[in-house]
Amino acid sequence: MDRTYKTAIMADYFTEDELVKKIGLPKYYWNDVIMKELIDNALDSIEPLLEKRIDVIRRVYDLGIFDNGEGISCNTVKNIYDFNYYISKNRHFVTASRGKQGNGLKTIISICFIKKWRLLWHTNDGVILEANIDADLVKDGVINVDFKEIGQTDKHGVEIVGFNEPREGYYSTYLYYYGVCNPDVLFTLDYLGNKYYREPTKEAVDKSKNISLSFYDYDTYKRFIRDTQDGNTTYKNFLGEYFGTRIKNASRIKGKIEDIDFNSDEFITDFLELKNFQQSKKYTLLKNQTIGLDNVINTNMIVEDNGSSIGLNDRIIPCIVEFSVHKDAFKTDSKKDKATNIQCYVNNTITYHDGRSISFRNDYYKIGTSSTCACNLAELLRNYNNFSFVFHIISPYLKFLDAGKTEIDISSFFNELLEKLNKVIAKENRAFSSENKKTNNRAVMRDYVTDAFNMASDNGRYAITARQIWYKMREISGIEEKKHTYADFTQEILTEWIDDNPEYEDKVNFSDRGNFFVDGSQNGLGTANVRNFINTIGTSQNIFNCYGGISSNIHIVPDFDLIYKYDKVLYIEKTGFDAIFKAEKIGEKYNMIIVSGQGFSTRAAKTLLYKFQQMGLKLYCLHDLDISGIYILDSFGTPNKKFKECIYMEDLGVTLADVEKYHIKPEKVEIKKEDRKKLKNLSYEYRSFFDAGTFYRRVELNAFTTAQILEILESKLSGINNLPTINLEESLNIDHKAIKETAFMRLMADKYKKQLETVHVPIDLSAYKGKYTVDMAKKEIPELEERLIKRYEQEIAQKLNIS
Repeated sequence: MDRTYKTAIMADYFTEDELVKKIGLPKYYWNDVIMKELIDNALDSIEPLLEKRIDVIRRVYDLGIFDNGEGISCNTVKNIYDFNYYISKNRHFVTASRGKQGNGLKTIISICFIKKWRLLWHTNDGVILEANIDADLVKDGVINVDFKEIGQTDKHGVEIVGFNEPREGYYSTYLYYYGVCNPDVLFTLDYLGNKYYREPTKEAVDKSKNISLSFYDYDTYKRFIRDTQDGNTTYKNFLGEYFGTRIKNASRIKGKIEDIDFNSDEFITDFLELKNFQQSKKYTLLKNQTIGLDNVINTNMIVEDNGSSIGLNDRIIPCIVEFSVHKDAFKTDSKKDKATNIQCYVNNTITYHDGRSISFRNDYYKIGTSSTCACNLAELLRNYNNFSFVFHIISPYLKFLDAGKTEIDISSFFNELLEKLNKVIAKENRAFSSENKKTNNRAVMRDYVTDAFNMASDNGRYAITARQIWYKMREISGIEEKKHTYADFTQEILTEWIDDNPEYEDKVNFSDRGNFFVDGSQNGLGTANVRNFINTIGTSQNIFNCYGGISSNIHIVPDFDLIYKYDKVLYIEKTGFDAIFKAEKIGEKYNMIIVSGQGFSTRAAKTLLYKFQQMGLKLYCLHDLDISGIYILDSFGTPNKKFKECIYMEDLGVTLADVEKYHIKPEKVEIKKEDRKKLKNLSYEYRSFFDAGTFYRRVELNAFTTAQILEILESKLSGINNLPTINLEESLNIDHKAIKETAFMRLMADKYKKQLETVHVPIDLSAYKGKYTVDMAKKEIPELEERLIKRYEQEIAQKLNIS
């Protein structure tokens, strides 16, 4: 079958000079272009599979690259040869794909034509298809393609007869590098009968569905809609189909796409809110593409400014950078230093120039102990002999600096990468320095915390406790647990690490140190409980659900956010008062959430309280009248390493006035060195009360009776009520169908009440005696009830003559 296309643009692909201009790479790169493009396409085709395989076969005169994917059809091959027709089914999607660095299959066709190589397509139709382009007609701008079936095949892929790269190491090197950035794929090489295998090192991950609205900037998003949708599609259906139900429900835009003004403030605001809606999830999909390097940074790429008037927010695209640093150890000084080794990967594929492919603004940068002028990673790290670096950048948006897509600009996050890179290099140097044996415990902990986390959590797969990380820390670092080492680790080292690696904050759980009471339930004041609770805030519909069904009762279930139920939060520094406040219904009485801790508040407590503050709730603190109590109150409003936000608390006491009013006698306790330092920073009034020479005075909450504490709360809280009012017209969701069914059931029950009393169906349960545990019985009972209901239906229908 012949196909003829005539266009000057198409003819440009079939001359050497024009092809160099189009793909931006000189002729000596063309073998690399073919290898990269064909392997990338093969990897894309096998992404959804549980077992992935790429086979590279080199014979004397040809190269074959095959995969175990679904393959390509003869019709698709024929469409590829229409250079006015784009055959990629994913061209409209913004994803972190290998194709962002690619040049397309049409480039392979052109190179093979110019080099006079035969290009054979092993199709999923079971035939080998060859396309012959008439060279004489090409000169006139006419592309005449003659397709021939030249044999049968059970392979899927491409074969090139005439490919002229003879070196075995050339192919094995490609498979090695591709194996690093695709650890879930089996790569095989058959070089003239010599077999080479690179086995997968990770379980298969499907990266083909990594689609998220957070990957789009405003202009790209508009093009995506216009290029993929007809006007009759509703915007909600479009969102649901491509981005899921949660995004669909979060949008406030209704109606058909043809009726939307894409430049309106309403649409722009909705788009930005949807992007913001995915902030906490925007790295989740990209994590599927990580390859397991030691260090991970969640950062952003900035899309080039296109003159849009809606600001920067739409141009911030998520990006993950992972990297590892390894310093080789030599037993003697006689061996020469080994040159710096740098491997660079982007979106699970190789780069053309490794370190020279990753570029940034040319300037002097502090790397290690020296300053280096550099504009790419190769220049930056050129003096790091005996070091091996591996970098992997994952991003739906890449900014290229050249037409050949060989250089990627990472200026938008380079300083962030440099800071982390310096820390990791310093750690490696310390690990090989004999002079570092006396390094203090905190420095050692900083070196090993990432490794300890990865060991305890299976590289971030599982949630873990801080204590689990600490045990792995001791195991790999040799640190002994002494008086303050664990406290230093949790309060300083691990807190700093979480700040540097916020993507793992949800994985690290600190022990409960207190409780909080909301809606009648008690929750442990630990990171996991606080995180889960915060995730539920804002999910209510703020309505009364009124429902019934085939029943004689109507149920009213309020579904309101916390701000409709509470206007206050009480933090008390002791957990012992929980039972008292619960018994006296203090929370219900004052519309107040109660949070109880153990002395100074934890990161979890501050996270919870700050969330309440953001919601507009008033925060109060009830504490002992001692030096620690005053500092506990003050600590909420003072940012530190553990928590960097200010929390504004109103002092509920115990105050000096409370002590005087209830004639509480202060106790004297020994004053410690750290207490004397704190005492100097207090007000004159407090210093006068606390200072008793070699002792200091204090009054604990426990010195008051329960009646006195309740009286203190009543005097300070009873007059405060800032709960919002509600409008029943808007908030009462009446289910009329349910109410009608309930009314009907009441009428029927009243009408047939006496007749129903005469109906009885006996049931024999003796066969079930001693057969079940409680859990087993709970599963069986619904089935027994259903059978009994069916028997009653038959009996009632017969006796009451109901048909």
